[in-house]
Order: sequence, then structure tokens, then C-alpha cells
Amino acid sequence: MPSIPRAFFARHAILAFPNARAFHRRLFSIYGEQGYKPRQYWHIDNGVRDQLEHYNINRDVTKREHPLAVRPFLPEIEAFAKHTHFNILHPVLRLLALGLELPEDELIKIHGFDAVGETYVRFMKYYPRTQDEEAKTNNVWLKGHTDFGSITVLYSQPIAALQILGKDGQWRWVKHIENAVVINAGDAMEFLSGGYYKGTIHRVVQPPKDQQHLTRSGVFYFVMPDDAVKLAPLAHSPVLQRVGIERRVPDDEAPTMEEWRRGRTSAYGQSELTAEDGRKVEAEVINGVVVKHYN
Repeated sequence: MPSIPRAFFARHAILAFPNARAFHRRLFSIYGEQGYKPRQYWHIDNGVRDQLEHYNINRDVTKREHPLAVRPFLPEIEAFAKHTHFNILHPVLRLLALGLELPEDELIKIHGFDAVGETYVRFMKYYPRTQDEEAKTNNVWLKGHTDFGSITVLYSQPIAALQILGKDGQWRWVKHIENAVVINAGDAMEFLSGGYYKGTIHRVVQPPKDQQHLTRSGVFYFVMPDDAVKLAPLAHSPVLQRVGIERRVPDDEAPTMEEWRRGRTSAYGQSELTAEDGRKVEAEVINGVVVKHYN
């Protein structure tokens, strides 16, 4: 098994080199979700921009070029991606397929490790903000949202900031458990399951007082179906035939994973949002689908 502490060390090293940052910033501007995202790239609220930086690298680490600072870590990052994909993601996909009374490999077949797609490893750092920025954003660092892929694997880390929105409308902290992972469902899984599996609405907020001076690090594996997969419900599921299908867009208008990915990444933190419910919810329309952000 790849070393998880080494993955966090790789995150620190990759984000620490100025030349790597400039290089990755260029990749991010070209590819949208690959490479380095600098701080203050996204608008959060009331003129306040984000204080997080991240570096995304495709599961195929040879797919794009990398600066010298990153290259020594590529074998470890590749091993880490394979471990997460085959030893964590595959069991989750099997369980979700069985929950729909489909063959175990139904979802695995559309999440090929070597297929054309943009599943990636992310190394991330959140930096403390000023008191003025916290006041203007009500201590929210990243608004409530769903991820656009099918599954997100988050390696648990001790600085609290992640919250999920319950059915009762209450935000709840995600507790750190050593050597554990957090699994979120995303838009693509909600589309494919006809609404049976809901996308996890989550946000990032200012940590508790005793951790507010710390930089928060994260290692993630953002999973997407193959680019060519049409995100329409798996209507042959016996479960969906019994309970019904919730469609967010007509089947003949359903986007492919590539179309949905490009639409979400180009709009996130850049587009104007329409306020609903007294600004508790803000919405935008992407590929004919209403996407909501939660304050």
C-alpha cells in the first residue's frame, strides 16, 4: 500500500516551489481542472476571493508534462492513484451497483483506469483568512456544493473544516478518523442512479478556534466516469423500476461526462449566481441542469 503520509509530503513539496506554481498555473488555464490553481482564483462572497491553492494531476501521470519539482514524486503518485482506484473506489462502486440490483461490475465498467477521462489526484492547501474576510463570508471558505463527478475520496486529516448538509437542513461537522477516508457521491452518480443516490452537499468553513492559525492540507481522489459516458439514468435497474426515476434533464438531453465536466469547471467561482430563498441558495444553469450552491 502506498504511504499516505508520503502523499501529504508530496503535496507540500509540489505546492512549495514557485517555478512549479507558474508552470501549473499555465496548465490550469489550458486544461481547466489539471495543474496548479492559485489562491484568489474563485469568488466566494461579498468581494472576497478564496485562499486555497491546489494541484491536480490526472490518474495517468504521464498524460501531461510536469516541472522538475514534481517529477521525482510521479511514481508514488501513480501508485497512490492506482491504490485508491482499485482498492477503495472499486469496492464502493460494487456496493452502489448492488444497491441498484445491477451486476457488481456495472459501474466499474464505465470507470476505466486507462480510459479517456479526467479522474485525478488533488493536493490542496487552505490558508487562514483575515477577520474582515471571515465576517464578509460568514466564515464560509467554500460554499455548499456537490462535486461534479461520481465519487470523491477524501483522505481524513485532523484540521476540522468540512461540513455536510443533512436532510433536516442542518450543517454537521465531518469528524477526523485516523487512516480513514470520506466518500462523497457527486452529480454524475446522482444522474446515473436516477436520483436514488444523492450528491453529497458539503462545504468548507473556518476551523474551530484552536485550529484557526493552521494551514489545512488535503489529499483527494476525484472520480469521474469515462468522458464518453452519457449521464442518463440506468433505467434497467430493478430498483429504479420500482421506486421511480428522478430526472434533472430529459434523457435525450443528458450531457456526457466530458460535457458536464467542462461546463461545471468553466463556471465554478466565475459565473453570476441567482439568489433563491433569501440568499440561502444560489443557482446557475449548466447544460440545461440547475446547479445549486448553498450559503
